[in-house]
Amino acid sequence: MTKERIATVIKKHYPDIPVFDSDIKKEEVAENPSFFMFRLSNRYTRGESGRSLLRRVYVSFVTKESKEIDVPLLAQDLQTVPLYFVDSDEELGKIQGTDIEAMMVTMEFSMQVKGCMI
Repeated sequence: MTKERIATVIKKHYPDIPVFDSDIKKEEVAENPSFFMFRLSNRYTRGESGRSLLRRVYVSFVTKESKEIDVPLLAQDLQTVPLYFVDSDEELGKIQGTDIEAMMVTMEFSMQVKGCMI
């Protein structure tokens, strides 16, 4: 399914960094100095043709140790899922509920919902 394909693409480039679905636990956040997490959103938009529906997917990289990732490379390879890159953003701050400072890079993608003729 889509979740497994996303994790496989990320692991291809970053095999030593864990990948979590949006159900990541507080202990996993504390145990891992860097990690990826992704979420299939319930946010939908109409495609450019007006005859398709696009679902938003968010892939985030969180690091407490100032690691960097290659956003263009990851965005290109996630096209095989298929996910289509929309935007990316970067934040520096504390992880919610902790005093741990981290950098987070969030990439936003869209995924066409098949068979939808709205």
